[in-house]
Amino acid sequence: MDCEVCGRKILGKTQKALIDGAILTVCAECMSLGRRVPTLERQTREEKLPWEEGRELLENYPVIIRNAREKLGLTHEELARRIAERESVLKKLEAGKLRPDDKLINKLQRALKVRLVE
Repeated sequence: MDCEVCGRKILGKTQKALIDGAILTVCAECMSLGRRVPTLERQTREEKLPWEEGRELLENYPVIIRNAREKLGLTHEELARRIAERESVLKKLEAGKLRPDDKLINKLQRALKVRLVE
């Protein structure tokens, strides 16, 4: 697997880091650019992650994001440009392989006019 920041091959166990609002798979050197987050394999599907005080990410956030993007007629590339994120981040969100942080949730909610938290 390659580091999503620098592109180098990751040898050994991969690490997840929160960097600029996205959770990325990184090498040990790029880990210093963000903060460590648990991998999705360690989290159960039913688990809701607390974000801001009293806010919880909806379990079906991948479906909400994809349906809203498609309803607006946007490609991954177009939405990525609008919210200043990488296209790969959006694809991972829609596949349920990435959980957004507060900053990314807010950008998506504004751009797609949807609610991702309760």
